[in-house]
Amino acid sequence: MKYLLFLALVLAGPAEAQLWRKSKVEVKAGSSVGPIFVGQPLGKATLKYMGKASQQEEATEEPGSGTIIFGAGDSRDLRKGFLVRLNDGVKPENVHSVQVKGIRASTKEGVYLDGPANQILKKYPDAQQDINPFSRNPEFCVPGLTIRTKAGKVEEFLVESKQAQRWRFTRLTVVPGVKVGPFEVGKAVPPEALELLGPPSVDTKPTRAPNSGLLRWSVAGQRPDRLIEVVLNNGTNSRAIVSVRVRGIRAQTDRKVKLGDSVDTVKDLYPDGHPGLSEGVGSASWRIPGANFILKDDQLNEILIYELPKGTRTR
Repeated sequence: MKYLLFLALVLAGPAEAQLWRKSKVEVKAGSSVGPIFVGQPLGKATLKYMGKASQQEEATEEPGSGTIIFGAGDSRDLRKGFLVRLNDGVKPENVHSVQVKGIRASTKEGVYLDGPANQILKKYPDAQQDINPFSRNPEFCVPGLTIRTKAGKVEEFLVESKQAQRWRFTRLTVVPGVKVGPFEVGKAVPPEALELLGPPSVDTKPTRAPNSGLLRWSVAGQRPDRLIEVVLNNGTNSRAIVSVRVRGIRAQTDRKVKLGDSVDTVKDLYPDGHPGLSEGVGSASWRIPGANFILKDDQLNEILIYELPKGTRTR
């Protein structure tokens, strides 16, 4: 409470500083934007540098719920400056994430706001490329940093903890009919799964009906290009995992087939498979006991692992 009172007094004071308008701001993935550090409160020196905020909203118990805007725009449409979100899940006054747009800001790798978007993959060859479901523009993500683009230029940086979206960068081993990473079909979700992947974006508790529980880690959108989806309740045990679906992440089977591999690679390494029913327009499937490989645009787009009847051999 004392911190919030201090913060309110500083933010309500005169805007004599706002040094960010006159200087170049360095962006560090998973760490900081200028003097603002993820996982730390805004100190006196930082607040003096930032100057008066244009908007602020106190944090609740929900991570990322508090907002402070230095510049122009609002929490849904930052036009210029900084959007700081508070409550990192540890303390309400700690910085959860920082968005920056319309100013002089760059990463040490050499990607800068209003710079050419075609340089992003050259500077970050391991970045995952997505389409923002709201703007429909390309964006690129590495641990702790999302780079958003518009009309072929870098439009915005989003800096957050490197642990925030760790599920999309975690390497998972897939064994047909058995498991995907820490998720074993027929068994309950282990506590270490949440420690490994972070909190799910969707958590639907199972009812008495089979297949009624759902855990999902995914990017935004109605049909997300990257996800881990776990279905619960096998009709006997409401906590038992029925199936696990993975798409657009670092998943590889025990025969070294990974998402993104060619259709020929899948069929060569799983010659015992056979064509199955298509799960969508423009897709096909290659089925083996305990797994369905979804094929799209001549690549392995998705893997669905499910439990085999007891006594069935997977090899």
